[in-house]
Amino acid sequence: MRYLSGLVLGQNGFFPGHVGIEDGVIAEIGRGKKGSPHARGLIVPTFVNGHTHIADYIVPVDPSMTLEELVAPPKGLKHRVLEQASPEDLMRGMLTMKRFMARRGVSHFLDFREGGYDGSEYLRRLDGEGAETVIMGRPKMLEFCRSGTRRLLKVADGIAVSSISDWEYPELQKLAKEAHDQGKPFAIHASERVRENIDKVLDLKPSYIVHMTEATDEDMRKVAQAGVPVVACPRSNLYFGKTPPLARMLENDLTVALGTDNAMICLPDMLAEMEVAARVLRLQGRGGVKDALDMAMNGRKLLNRQEPFSIEPGARCELMVLRQRGGDPVTDLVLRSAADAPELVCIGKNCWR
Repeated sequence: MRYLSGLVLGQNGFFPGHVGIEDGVIAEIGRGKKGSPHARGLIVPTFVNGHTHIADYIVPVDPSMTLEELVAPPKGLKHRVLEQASPEDLMRGMLTMKRFMARRGVSHFLDFREGGYDGSEYLRRLDGEGAETVIMGRPKMLEFCRSGTRRLLKVADGIAVSSISDWEYPELQKLAKEAHDQGKPFAIHASERVRENIDKVLDLKPSYIVHMTEATDEDMRKVAQAGVPVVACPRSNLYFGKTPPLARMLENDLTVALGTDNAMICLPDMLAEMEVAARVLRLQGRGGVKDALDMAMNGRKLLNRQEPFSIEPGARCELMVLRQRGGDPVTDLVLRSAADAPELVCIGKNCWR
């Protein structure tokens, strides 16, 4: 048994206590110190990164490019680079990102994986290394093919597409229906660059939506009423000159998680994403700190885990220990933790220091 001690994040906030871990499982939680601690600090659940494109890590960035020029399919720069890259280069870049995430306290990530069957299969080959992957595969062409989609879903965990603006809507309807018929999640970007028809998006029955940067209050209310979570990516949005309406999202009762988006402009660092989210929220008139923490932990809801705080006896070990800085622990966690790597990260039986 290895013991961790410090301030433990539970359902009602932080409390002074300890956590015992053994064989990849949380064996014990209690108040006060116990044993000789293996690590001390803020003990919190690992993050689920709600939206990534980790293969983009190998794409050289031209800062003068617009969002559309850089990432829009099929001719955006990233798509041309990824299409020409060798499998070895793609996998090397993705492996670097998986290992980076694990050391930064990310246990799982949901990746929009371009490249059809091959693109998803390259990422699947890296299972067992670093952070654990939920592959949201994407057809290679912007058209529906039933046999190709079924083949893709043999290696991918679900289907995700760029936006309704990039597809002929009837083709997208068939693709979404096939994912649902196969019992797999379907996800989509929406209203990232321009406002899109939210009724059409919701008619596809997405498991979650990414961005909503240009959404109206009415759009947000419709998504909230449908019970569909939204993944916001503040650092990516800011890079492209847009400020995500995080405060309005919360005011309209959306469940908001955080993602890091394209790895060529934002490393998949949830500590950094959480800090930026808090600063955006403060700019928009909310306190920001607790809201940003909730957003960072809400990624677990995308994995059908309704309870985002999962440090419980008997649960799989998915936690990290961060340095205590002597201030309010929530403020320290959200605003003052991104500069350093966690003291310890444990994902199952694997631990990194």
